[in-house]
Amino acid sequence: MQRFPIRTDEGMSHRTWCVDVDAAHRVGQLEPNRLRREISEMGEHFPHWILTVAKGNTTLRCVKCQGMLVFDRGVRCVSCDAVDERRGGMRIGFFGLMPPVGIDSLDRIKKGLQQGTPKQHLVGHRDGLGTFLLVPLLVTFPADYPQQPVVVSYLPGIFEIPGMPRPTPSHDTHLLSEGTMCLFASGQWQSAMTCREVLQQRAYAHVIKLLRFGNGKRDAFAVVS
Repeated sequence: MQRFPIRTDEGMSHRTWCVDVDAAHRVGQLEPNRLRREISEMGEHFPHWILTVAKGNTTLRCVKCQGMLVFDRGVRCVSCDAVDERRGGMRIGFFGLMPPVGIDSLDRIKKGLQQGTPKQHLVGHRDGLGTFLLVPLLVTFPADYPQQPVVVSYLPGIFEIPGMPRPTPSHDTHLLSEGTMCLFASGQWQSAMTCREVLQQRAYAHVIKLLRFGNGKRDAFAVVS
């Protein structure tokens, strides 16, 4: 079951649906049992993440209202319920917010966020953690998955925070093109790894290191031996 907040004239409500696995399989071409495992693990460990449609490293949006596309009785807009029948070059992917990263010790980042929070990012405060940032990511499944790893990408907004690096290939930031994370050295990827494991074991650490880099720690991605 997936759940998404919808703004209405009466306020906020939530739309819920069971993932249409057959529709997701037709788009993503993942082996059905592997697809079900990915959905199950993400539902347990990242329950607010949404299985959606991606093209390249961006989410494909509804042509009528720009709402997110979800797998509910086919491919539909989560906001207006319009059916989307586009095909070609589309992949399936998960979109959501990573767990909070405390930023009270990241003075430059915190000051930069006071000038404005990037689109789809969230800044909040929690006792015991202090001020935190929630960073959205898009994880897409390539055509040759799981022989090749999932592709994890930042949204452009994070690179607009003053001090943050450019979203271009760099050994210093472990970034590939267009804000895509470089998470695996040659030979490190194992086909048994799932999207959930990549997010927990590698992507979250990348988010923390990238924010530290933007705060001035230029060796944030240095390997500690």
